[in-house]
Amino acid sequence: MEPIRLDHIEFERVDYEGPRRKVQRPTGGPRHPNSDLHGEELFDNVRFVIEGARDKEPVLGIDPRLILVVETGGTPGVEDERDWNKSGLRVVDSSTRKKVIAFSDDPQLTKFVERLTAYKNGPEGKQKNAPYFAFFDGIDRVRPYGRGDRIGRTLARLVDEGLFGDARVLDVELWYPGDAEKAAHWISEVTAAVEAHEGSVVDSFVNPSAGISLLRIEADFVLLDQLLDVDLVASVELVAGRSQVNQTAGEFSAGELKDLPVPDETAPVVGIIDSGVLSEHPLLRGCVSDSVTLSRSFTDGIDRNGHGTAVACVLVRGHLESQIEAGEWDVPICRVLSVRVLDENNELPGDRLAAHEIEEAVRYLAAQGVRVINLSLGDLSTVFDGDRAPLLAALLDDLARELNLVFTIPTGTAYPADYAAVYDESFDRSYVSDLVSSEAARIIDPAPSMLSLTVGGSVSEGRVLPLGMRLVGRPGWPSPISRVGEGIGGAVKPELTAPAGSLAQVVGSWGLREIDEAKLVVADGRPDSTGLMTYDLGSSYAAPVVARIGAAVESVMPTASANLIRALILQSCESPTNFLQYGNGYTDGERERLVRRAVGYGSPSADMSLTSEPRAAVLFAEDAIEMDDVHLYTLPIPESFFEGRRARRGVTVSLTYDPPVRARRLDYVGSRMDFEMVRGLSASEAVRLFLDAKVSGGGEAALRLSQMSPRNRIKFNPSKTVRAQGVNQLGRYEWKQSLTRMGDGPQEFLLAVQNTRRWSPAGSRQPYALAVRFWVEDRLPPVYAEIRSRVPRVRQRGRIRP
Repeated sequence: MEPIRLDHIEFERVDYEGPRRKVQRPTGGPRHPNSDLHGEELFDNVRFVIEGARDKEPVLGIDPRLILVVETGGTPGVEDERDWNKSGLRVVDSSTRKKVIAFSDDPQLTKFVERLTAYKNGPEGKQKNAPYFAFFDGIDRVRPYGRGDRIGRTLARLVDEGLFGDARVLDVELWYPGDAEKAAHWISEVTAAVEAHEGSVVDSFVNPSAGISLLRIEADFVLLDQLLDVDLVASVELVAGRSQVNQTAGEFSAGELKDLPVPDETAPVVGIIDSGVLSEHPLLRGCVSDSVTLSRSFTDGIDRNGHGTAVACVLVRGHLESQIEAGEWDVPICRVLSVRVLDENNELPGDRLAAHEIEEAVRYLAAQGVRVINLSLGDLSTVFDGDRAPLLAALLDDLARELNLVFTIPTGTAYPADYAAVYDESFDRSYVSDLVSSEAARIIDPAPSMLSLTVGGSVSEGRVLPLGMRLVGRPGWPSPISRVGEGIGGAVKPELTAPAGSLAQVVGSWGLREIDEAKLVVADGRPDSTGLMTYDLGSSYAAPVVARIGAAVESVMPTASANLIRALILQSCESPTNFLQYGNGYTDGERERLVRRAVGYGSPSADMSLTSEPRAAVLFAEDAIEMDDVHLYTLPIPESFFEGRRARRGVTVSLTYDPPVRARRLDYVGSRMDFEMVRGLSASEAVRLFLDAKVSGGGEAALRLSQMSPRNRIKFNPSKTVRAQGVNQLGRYEWKQSLTRMGDGPQEFLLAVQNTRRWSPAGSRQPYALAVRFWVEDRLPPVYAEIRSRVPRVRQRGRIRP
């Protein structure tokens, strides 16, 4: 049964000017009550910055720029970039709540000093607060941007231990000044300086829309030491030398495979950016449209490691073991187009920036009509610390929006030695507490990508283990080798989970083992192997499971946007298993948060992502919403929901959108969207309720919403506060007994989709997709036919007055 299309109610707004943004002010009283004293302290800081810039000599022949750090208290008063611009400063990094980095073409900071003087002089006339109070009250200190800010953590460790040695390959990020022409000029300046001082520039990369400016260079310690004093440089980090993938030994002899089913010629093509693919591998023969490389480091797209072939096999064939046991092979739902970016050691080439390799591969795949792309790779040197967006993640977000693409990315792989505090005999159950609370096991770049679907690894259904061994974890639990979230700004990451294999523990000891019985069966593409299949584990094999589901959605709905593909995948998720047992000291809220860190919203289903059935109806919508606006959808409540029996019934809502992003910004996304579901209100009342909440910046309307009875407001899990941090959102609600009717008319839910502008252009429209699933237990009457007959075929129209 096909999904049901929804249309939102259209309102003609009469004499309504639209919502106005409320200026946020610091709450809890002033942080610096004495503006005169605090102003004088800031003046001392500014004098030091100005004098330091005035006395600074050129470094490597590059003239100094006035780059300064403004340390803040994380208060909202300093977040509006318009205030910085009016103060004569251009913000180049505001990715944390504790500091803002800006530069000025005016070495005297004239406008900033003028405003600071007015603030220091105190209130004017009858004013309660000093001029620019909200802005300067949020500033704690002003200081120069220095060497300690620029040096990356891995590089700093190497330098501290005296291990830098001879020339090394370094990634140098430059500040992005706000326009491409100036960025290119700064790149040229630094390039010339490096080459004039016995270094070499290996590669350069600029992405204006994402605000990324990079150089890959080869430099000795003398040149590095000077680069750390160049004002145009934002950061310098050692090239780690490899991207993380997963490879273990162990072969599976399956004999000769002949006459395996191949995908239809019209099947969608899914892109793989990996180590290449062996197109003639017996498991992939007839399933690979091409395997190419765009890199100047390789001569062809053939896999000389085996990782890309294994990933492609999971994408095309799915889980091999069940098909082997049944003796029946499923018809593949997609074909593969592979772009090789990794060498025989699963490392990115050292002579090019990762951003360059990835962007070229993505643009090539998009030009071939590919809509879904899997990248089972990650950068071990960039464990996400919850701060700014990593560069590859920001690049993928920008490309996903521009090219209308769905990316699937693994969280990355960690091992117990990275995060476990204690090994003991109960480690096979207790490991999850260490894993979900460890900072060392957090996701790696590009897994924090907002617009991508990030996939964590779960423990799969294991085979019978050898005597004296037990599986680490239980089916559905996070794999002990999978990394955990959250993402940028606290976004739910990973959103999804899929099988990745596990480890085994020796009974009666703390010893852990990699054994075949705990792993996944994948195609063996290693150059020195004689087998057709092998056992392996890793989150690399979780991501293509989700890409495969994306291909299934695309095959049924070929014109679906990337937003809609993501929304339909998300709504198919089953609730995650609660693997953190009660009685371990966690509150319910803490337990839910930690479970989400590892497995997100749960495990998706290919069948539930794109089809309805008698007792589960899927509805969807695609649209674009103006800034600071609300779209309202009417959803009929099935009669089964009013049945008097004690039986489970529920609703799942997913919302996805693709806002513009800005690297090195605390407000990373250009707008925020969320959703609410209510009943017992007219459409006009509901729209006014949500619009008024935006006009008042919360205020009384928001208070009324929060105080609404559970009969009137559906309180989804997770809460709006949690899910609205990301652009891939899911909410669930379940009733264990019948609903009470409200009035005598048609029984309906009203679903409101809200968009709040942050820095997206005023007047722009934000595309989004929505998917809703109503479901009931088998004991209740079917819902699909009834809902389909009741969903309006045309948009309703109404009028709303202030």
